[in-house]
Amino acid sequence: MKVGSVIKDKKDIVKVYLSTTIKEAVSKMNNSGTRRVPVVDAGTDRIVGIVTSMDILDFMGGGSKYNLVKFKHRHNLLSAINEPVKKIMTNDPICVRESTPLEEVIEIFIEKNVGGIPVVDKEDILISLITERDIIRYLMDRIEEKTVQDYMTEDPIVATPGMRLKDVARVMLRNGFRRLPVVSEDRLVGMVTSTDFIRLLGSDWAFNHMITGNVKEITNVRVEEVMTKDPLRVCKDDSLKSTAEIMIKGSIGALPVVEDRDNLVGIITEKDIIAFLRDLY
Repeated sequence: MKVGSVIKDKKDIVKVYLSTTIKEAVSKMNNSGTRRVPVVDAGTDRIVGIVTSMDILDFMGGGSKYNLVKFKHRHNLLSAINEPVKKIMTNDPICVRESTPLEEVIEIFIEKNVGGIPVVDKEDILISLITERDIIRYLMDRIEEKTVQDYMTEDPIVATPGMRLKDVARVMLRNGFRRLPVVSEDRLVGMVTSTDFIRLLGSDWAFNHMITGNVKEITNVRVEEVMTKDPLRVCKDDSLKSTAEIMIKGSIGALPVVEDRDNLVGIITEKDIIAFLRDLY
């Protein structure tokens, strides 16, 4: 099977240009419900970069891209988000062709820890985007009756309701995670994800919470103010296929694994489902 078979029914892909502002790019990501958007040359549609939720985490205080806010704009987020998206994008992203075998794409997802890859033609002109979710949906009927326990991550790194967003961003970036379960007194109370950061910047929420424009007015917000409360959850003995179906139906990238309703014992992600598919191949 090839990439072209998976993406043949996908609609027009959201894309941005080098001159698109960070604010506009994040707004597009938020409105389209995507964690990544390709950056193309305005004249040719040739791929030049990609902006992902992890780039947004970095920009919001998690890593080196925060320097744009900290030094050039002296912590003024309202000013910094009007910089062109090329200032924070990931340059020269990994790309695939329509003729690329699915097993090669799956290997890239696992080895490079990415969740989506631009699909280009021989001239590097953007055609589409293929994601972990696309492959899981396409191969759903091939998921065998393994259980969640077979592929989940046990004892995951967690956040607490009182953690500040800047600290969550750093933990996510340092570990390459796009989400963290939120635990209070050893009980699951929520989930915080990189998509929450997109929502904060891509909607009016952040700007309604700012008085001076200083980025710390947002990065010092507590997790409990933005997390998803009482998230969907699964148990260790649930089937891998039913779990994948929940993810696809709800457009959810990960589910906490619990015992006795709220006792967190693990997390299972789209990446884990992709790992199963790699084993299958």
